[in-house]
Amino acid sequence: MVDDSSDRTEGAPVVVFDLGNVLIPWDRRTAIARFVDDPDEVERIAEEVFDLEANLHLDRGAAIEVVRGHVEARHPGHGWVVDGYLEHFLHSLGTVDAGTESILDELADRGVPRYALSNWSAVCFDGIEEHYPVLGRFDGLLISGDVGTCKPDLAIYRHCEERFGFTAQQAVFLDDNTDNVAGARAAGWDAFVFTDAAAARRELATRGLVADG
Repeated sequence: MVDDSSDRTEGAPVVVFDLGNVLIPWDRRTAIARFVDDPDEVERIAEEVFDLEANLHLDRGAAIEVVRGHVEARHPGHGWVVDGYLEHFLHSLGTVDAGTESILDELADRGVPRYALSNWSAVCFDGIEEHYPVLGRFDGLLISGDVGTCKPDLAIYRHCEERFGFTAQQAVFLDDNTDNVAGARAAGWDAFVFTDAAAARRELATRGLVADG
């Protein structure tokens, strides 16, 4: 990956991608299913025990024992779920979205800088680039677990600007989470909700960044 904005046209747009369920499908249930046999129990654990709130602690960079303690406090005797999830995390990820990958490649061909800004545990992200070489096509990656804050907190958008050397006015951002899009807009970014690659291409085409379908 390259982290160098020195050859960019000043003020030119940059595109910032979320990763999970934008480029790489993610579903914690498929990881949980690797160590829990009953489908009903998998769903219960995903919705009640290791829910999005618990996962957010990981994404913010909390130590594993802290996350385990959080789960135990709410669901005594279930701390083992955190360990099982971490062990089988790779199974929560799917095949790269070909449509999003195509957008990423076209932006690269057009010389548009591309960055990733993702709520992702640093522990879980370790080694992911080896499994997903497409991540090497970004000019830079910012993972929430490395900086200790998550979208939609304003701080992470500012951190992204500072790390990669662009302004809020340059940023075009896509994310499947409406709160994260709202956070980006509050930071002064141009942002839209990702629903699928075809719709994302249309959004970027209206901004003159890629060809329309």
